[in-house]
Amino acid sequence: MNYQHYMYVVNDVEDSTKNRVIHEDEAIILYVKEGQVEVVADRRFFRLENDNLLVIQARNKITLTVKSGSYTIVRFRNYSLVKKVPQLRYEVNPYRFVHEFICYEGVTVPVTDALTQLKETKDVYDFQQLLAAIYKAFEQYEHNAEQHTFDDVVHYIKTYSHYPLTREDMAKRFGYNANYFSEYFKKEVGWGFNEFLTHVRLEKAKLLLRSSSLTIQEVAKEVGYQDGLYLSRKFSRQFGIAPSKFRVVQPTERVASLQFTGALLAVGIEPVAVLSAYYNVPDVLTPYVKDATFLSPNWLREEIDWHGDKPSLILASIHEVPHKEYIARLHGVAPSIALDWDTHDRLEEVRLIGQLFQREQQAEDWIASYQQKIEQAKLMLQEGMDKNHTVGVYELRNHNRIGIWRSNARGGYNLFEMLKLRAPKRIEKEVLTPNRGIMIEEQYISKYAADEMFVIVHSAEQEIRLYNEIWQGLPAMKRKKVHILPLQDFWSSEGVALEEQLKIQLAYLTGQRQSDIYL
Repeated sequence: MNYQHYMYVVNDVEDSTKNRVIHEDEAIILYVKEGQVEVVADRRFFRLENDNLLVIQARNKITLTVKSGSYTIVRFRNYSLVKKVPQLRYEVNPYRFVHEFICYEGVTVPVTDALTQLKETKDVYDFQQLLAAIYKAFEQYEHNAEQHTFDDVVHYIKTYSHYPLTREDMAKRFGYNANYFSEYFKKEVGWGFNEFLTHVRLEKAKLLLRSSSLTIQEVAKEVGYQDGLYLSRKFSRQFGIAPSKFRVVQPTERVASLQFTGALLAVGIEPVAVLSAYYNVPDVLTPYVKDATFLSPNWLREEIDWHGDKPSLILASIHEVPHKEYIARLHGVAPSIALDWDTHDRLEEVRLIGQLFQREQQAEDWIASYQQKIEQAKLMLQEGMDKNHTVGVYELRNHNRIGIWRSNARGGYNLFEMLKLRAPKRIEKEVLTPNRGIMIEEQYISKYAADEMFVIVHSAEQEIRLYNEIWQGLPAMKRKKVHILPLQDFWSSEGVALEEQLKIQLAYLTGQRQSDIYL
């Protein structure tokens, strides 16, 4: 006979913004959707931020300290089966989630749905459904974490570099012996731990120097140093220029852009050199940079003839772990500024570029012009589009898979954030609301299909897939509302690229243009 080994009693489910103490006889499920909550369970420390979840109990007590935002908490007791005959007997298990605690980020829709249901009912059955959803999601999270362990470490350092991080603390947090952590970190990342932490702090200092009026002392404290003189020495040694001089560099005539070219153009700066990659210069931007020097991906190892226009500043991205040799070569050409890639709202991104290059007014002028074009587009669409009409953006990927990305990607910002067009309910729930992309098997595309579908293709050969029975059976295909967009036009959606992409999208939405698959 199969026996249920665990039983549960739900004590309470609530949303809260208050600090509190949970005693040893209770376990908790803690979900932070937005904000920051610090948790101390015995001597374990957790910092939960946006979309983090923790299941835990303590031998003594759990202390919750709210730094910002709010949290949802489920307080429960768990019981373990201790005797089967002559009758089942369960006793409180005060240690189960002491050792088997669960903590992860990126909470999935099935978990949030189950949590919402439990808040309404406080029923044990719904609690068990929630726990099952958490275990399933955590198994997938752990599987992914095994593939990206040091991505998590690097992300943590970048996020909390302004705190007094030490090698020992990081090793303990991620479950490593301190000496092994040092060796493995250098092997995986290419930098020593302290060396990398310094690099991250100094890159943040650059941004603050260019975009704020903080004093050197204030900048030092913001990035994790207590002394402005110490920051100045580190900065000068690393970049060959004092922070006070870096702050006043006038680079507006000679900028090389390795990323954010569209945003740079939006504030009126035409770069003298651009990285020749579609994620930096999609085809829609090529006419705007025709006089620039196009740099190959291997440009730092090549002899570049700058024609007297060697850059005075380089604009780059930090969306991946920087290669130590690459950074050194970059500094050999010119000072650089690196921004997080694909994390900012598109308009705020233009504003940030404006601050960094002392072009705040040009940034606001471009934003006003772009918003006016959006309003004109809305008027054009009002007459011919039903208010319940749905639109989606999809990307054909390898192995018969489809990417459905968040609104910042592939021109989605125009459609969803600015034109306020409706997405199919499933895309709204699984992609736009949690703000993260998903990959689906092509056979399931009908579950995510919109009335009007923009499909990103990597090559003309990929379009053959659209003739299979899966695609041909979609209502949008039958109504000739599947629109093909080449990736080279829509890889990035920054600044001026958004305007050019809007023209293409509007032509399809108003029926002025039709994809070649219908010819």
